[in-house]
Amino acid sequence: STTRMPEFTAPALGNHNNTVTIDLECGREASGILYAMGGAGGGLTCYMDKGHLLFEYNLMIIDRSIAKSAEKIAPGKHTIVVNTALKAAKPGAPADIVLTVDGKEVARTTARMTVPAAFTASESFDVGTDLGSTVSRDYYERRPFKFDGKIKKVTVDLK
Repeated sequence: STTRMPEFTAPALGNHNNTVTIDLECGREASGILYAMGGAGGGLTCYMDKGHLLFEYNLMIIDRSIAKSAEKIAPGKHTIVVNTALKAAKPGAPADIVLTVDGKEVARTTARMTVPAAFTASESFDVGTDLGSTVSRDYYERRPFKFDGKIKKVTVDLK
């Protein structure tokens, strides 16, 4: 139920190795935000759209790295894991982002560069919705794109 947590107080998901684990229950054709940080000028978002799981890393509008599951996620209870691994321990390093559902890899992408410090000074970290400006253009017309399932728990592990 976390919303509008200022980025400077939220976990540093944009520039650190991390694992985000989401325990949820979704219906058929599930849609909506699982979590989002930042906004249109830069950020990251994990969401579902008509049953597909997606992740987008928006590097200050300069580059957008997107992962989308080929198959739709079946209705029911699931554990979704988003693992971000920087390729070097330096500001701006590229990162591999892997999405798994119930332990099975469903999508991956590589952010060619990560944000060196923060995405914004005015946007936030949200769970279950993307308040403020939207990280992804894909759901701009549907903002705040509230998740239509149930998010039971979100766990962030910074490494």
